[in-house]
Amino acid sequence: MKRVYLAGLLSLLCIQVQAAVDVLGVRSWSSPAHTRYVIDLSAAPNYQLSPDSTPGQVLLDLPNVEQTPAHTLKLKPDGLVSGIAFEAMGGGLRLRLDLHDAASPVVFLLPPATQHPGYRLVIDLIAQDEAPAVLPVPTPSPVPSSPPVSSPVSSPVSTPVSTPVSTPVSTPVSTPTSAATMPSPPAALAGRDVVVAIDAGHGGQDTGAIGPGAVYEKTVTLAIARSLQKQMAGVKGLRPVLTRDGDYFIPLVERREIARRHYHADIFISIHADASPSRGASGASVFALSLKGANTATSRFARALAERENQADQVGGIKVPEHDDVLAGVLADMVVEGSLEHSLHLGGDILDELKGFSPLHSHHVEQAGFAVLKEPGMVSLLVENGFITNRREERHLVDASYQEQLAHAILQGVERYCRHYPLPGTYFAWQRQQAARTRTAEVN
Repeated sequence: MKRVYLAGLLSLLCIQVQAAVDVLGVRSWSSPAHTRYVIDLSAAPNYQLSPDSTPGQVLLDLPNVEQTPAHTLKLKPDGLVSGIAFEAMGGGLRLRLDLHDAASPVVFLLPPATQHPGYRLVIDLIAQDEAPAVLPVPTPSPVPSSPPVSSPVSSPVSTPVSTPVSTPVSTPVSTPTSAATMPSPPAALAGRDVVVAIDAGHGGQDTGAIGPGAVYEKTVTLAIARSLQKQMAGVKGLRPVLTRDGDYFIPLVERREIARRHYHADIFISIHADASPSRGASGASVFALSLKGANTATSRFARALAERENQADQVGGIKVPEHDDVLAGVLADMVVEGSLEHSLHLGGDILDELKGFSPLHSHHVEQAGFAVLKEPGMVSLLVENGFITNRREERHLVDASYQEQLAHAILQGVERYCRHYPLPGTYFAWQRQQAARTRTAEVN
């Protein structure tokens, strides 16, 4: 009888212990089509999305979470959420999220981590009616092809275009007629723009590196990205888009998906500022994905940087494992399409432009397993615009005129690459064809 009583008492104690979960705080971040709430908890909760939820209201049941006095929590609507409140439900709580528009909820639990000693319950809300900010790039009208040029370099594939990319000539290309003096053809004949996705690294709770003057990398990267977008918008044949245009967190996978699936980008450039334990480390660097996978790199410097940048999701509160078999498939696709090879060409062009005014930390394109670059079909690079941990470079990186110079160098590298490796059906391909026809007419 005593054993039964003790067993019952222990069971009751376990239930009581299980119920003793406190809400320590509620945080939120948002982007135009994505809102995240994080509930900090003292222990692992039981949780489930209520079947009473609707497209306009998300109800999350927390049966073993104790009610917390309302004045101790900072509950505020954010992004897609128009109202938020905890409501008593039996012996636990229900979180009510009222939405401006229909959204799809994803809920998951994160265990304690170095930066976050408690449990974190994450609620991601994704807008259901999200539509591209621009129309998908249409397939261009057929244009006469350039004379064939032999080259061992494979070419990248652009989603809207099924024909292969022109390869570079083996001798220096003469400077084509500028866009300002080139006669204006009908838009359908001139070809489409090359879409360049500019990715400002970090954001929101992910500050990135912090300089000795308390400058956040996320602030610097957004300023350079905006400057690059503004300057690039003035170049005929290029259409710049931003993966983020504010101080909010975006997971690494989502960044490249925004670029490729939302904007149909041909080129992806992730903007960053480097960090090092050595305050003397300085100079800009350019990185591409490693040809040999996630655990290989061209240098210890590149490997360490990739490991640090790939932790951005953990800082932001998520961890998306990428299995070797998935990565192998991605790499195979990229090798077939030639986007890895062309990333090195674009990186070399950008490095050549950067060294004109900025010191370089590495004089060749480094390679490592950067998660943000693992998207087939795009020419993808990560540009470190100097070391924010170097006091002199930190002062430069917050200077608007220096940011414009960095952006202009990247732009010059992109434009140079697009002229050298014009995608079929784009304005740059049309420009090359017009120049070839002009030379032929002059000879005849």
